[in-house]
Amino acid sequence: MYKTGGVAFDINANRTNGRTTSIQFMTQDTGSAKLSFSFTKDGTPLPLSAVDAKIVLLYADGSFYKKSLTITDKMNGKAEYVLSDEELKHYGTVKAEIKLYYTNGQALATSLFTFSIAKTLEDQNIIPTADYYIADFETLKDRINHTIEEISRTVEELQKKFADLEAIETKEGAQQKADAAEENAKSYTNDHAKDNVKHITAAERKEWNAKETPSGAQDKVNAHANDADMHVSAADRKAWDSKETEGGAQDKVNIHASNTDIHVTAEDQAYWDDMTRQFKAHNYNQERHISAAERKTWNGAATYANIMLKNGATAGTRTPIYAKWGPLILLRGHVRTEPEIIFGSIPAEYVPAGGGVYSVPLSGTGGTANLIIYDDGDLKIKYPDPADSSKMGGGYYLDVVVGFQEGGKA
Repeated sequence: MYKTGGVAFDINANRTNGRTTSIQFMTQDTGSAKLSFSFTKDGTPLPLSAVDAKIVLLYADGSFYKKSLTITDKMNGKAEYVLSDEELKHYGTVKAEIKLYYTNGQALATSLFTFSIAKTLEDQNIIPTADYYIADFETLKDRINHTIEEISRTVEELQKKFADLEAIETKEGAQQKADAAEENAKSYTNDHAKDNVKHITAAERKEWNAKETPSGAQDKVNAHANDADMHVSAADRKAWDSKETEGGAQDKVNIHASNTDIHVTAEDQAYWDDMTRQFKAHNYNQERHISAAERKTWNGAATYANIMLKNGATAGTRTPIYAKWGPLILLRGHVRTEPEIIFGSIPAEYVPAGGGVYSVPLSGTGGTANLIIYDDGDLKIKYPDPADSSKMGGGYYLDVVVGFQEGGKA
């Protein structure tokens, strides 16, 4: 026995700000608070094969849960989630969303929705505590790594502060170093002023600066040797030596001009001109060719919808579907049903006038049965008389192409 709150999602890219549902559970709904979900895309059920479905719950006290849904119907996009006793303690408004993780690496997130949990009389004095429950390991690993990074940054900052403290100079030590530096400076200045050998006149300095130093001369020699504008490199000399002479070049021009393998004669040109004319005439022939719009229309894929199954009929190895394609009605799929009952239906406007009877194969037996399409769209399997009981139970392949005839009955 469950209190079931249903939520439907249509997967698309339309903007939404979330929605508030009227779903309310109580703190004493032990094991009975169930959320039921249905997923569609473009109005048809969204299959949940190869999908890991998660629900993310954020409670009013800050508690956070991320857990897996139970998929109840993969073909028709149905899933559910039963709230645990611990989760029911976190009363108030609950924010939630669904995430679908596909095995090929894709992921889909639904729009936000809310529901509420109310306290019963006997729970009026409970004080909920914030909990954090994460069902998948990757999210937990990211949180642990983030915490380690914060601790590492804090340790580095403390180490820098201790290094700064060790480098701080005391007042007395700084004064002693300043006095010693001043004394050394005075001593060096006095010794330098008394040393006549180390001093020269302005005229001597000008004369010496005008002389060429050995290193300066070498620099000029190197600059001249590396001047590519004045000198010819080995590669340049080799390239110039291999240049064609005037006479040799003319001989090659004459040979090239007379080469009929690469040049077209007047007769060849006339032939190709005629071929070009015929190709253009063929290319623009609208009776032999189709336009892009016609090709798109003829190649257009039929849009299928699911056959509505009834009276205990179920989908077999392939989902029963139908579509209208030009002047044809297409039925596809595999159905398991008892004979002589209405097992499904299609829209009446898709049925040819007066309905029809068509032969369909049985699963794994090599036998056949009759598929009856009534003019109101109902479908039924009818065995040939008498019925062969050994061929029952395997299901029927609905791979049928029906010619569509519009208009009333004769």
